Amino acid sequence: MKPCFSWMVVASLLAAPGVRAFAHAQIGSVIDNIALTALDGTPQPLLSNATANVFVFFKPGQENSRATMIHLEACAREMAAKSVRWVAIVSDRFPKADVQTAVQETGLTMPVLIDAGDALYGKLGVVLSPVLGIVDQDHKLVAYEYFTKVNFTEVVRARIRYLLKEIDAQELARVLNPSAAIPGAEAEKARRRFKLAEKLFQAKSYEKALENVNESITKDGTVAVVHALKGQIHVALGNREAARGAFTEALKLDPANASALEGMKSVEK
Repeated sequence: MKPCFSWMVVASLLAAPGVRAFAHAQIGSVIDNIALTALDGTPQPLLSNATANVFVFFKPGQENSRATMIHLEACAREMAAKSVRWVAIVSDRFPKADVQTAVQETGLTMPVLIDAGDALYGKLGVVLSPVLGIVDQDHKLVAYEYFTKVNFTEVVRARIRYLLKEIDAQELARVLNPSAAIPGAEAEKARRRFKLAEKLFQAKSYEKALENVNESITKDGTVAVVHALKGQIHVALGNREAARGAFTEALKLDPANASALEGMKSVEK
């Protein structure tokens, strides 16, 4: 029998950890569907009646924003047939030419909306950029996410799939906290190795990251995200064949693993 998840547990899963992304909007609050002007000059609403609305604040010329938009564009294309609306939001402080360059570099196809006078930034109290918010069909804020180099697309995808009722709260928890899914007596050791490998990867200490992710897999090799991280490390080290092998293992365990799918595309170019 699967464990029962109460509404309190679900709420804690939907809320992002750490600093609140929107100082003036809490999880569960209704987001006003204001009108904005798109980059092409047409009026566009912030939100729609889609089951999931995703809006992301970004800054042209910022590396993390560039990476965020590339990841989200890939996710948007993957979920194009689903009831999801995607928009990107940029301050009018940035020259239009810089915004257009950012759109071209990242391959954005979603509407890019201009926040005149940073009105929406101020209304929501945006703390840092890039950051995305996810709103349901009733326009209630259900989650927000800052960009991370590890598993970002997978986390966003899982949050959307949860809204679409494609996965349950237990599966969402597994994606948001993959280390908790490692069973058995070696769980704590495997979890620590995996988390350390993530931190070392983010710090670009790739050899040490590889050492620790291998230790995690040795203790439990049944978790897709661990193999996907191993593949990402091998990509950073320039080991394309080893990366392909790691991504293949991840996809055997979870054919929908976004990090592995994206990674496989990168090594097959």
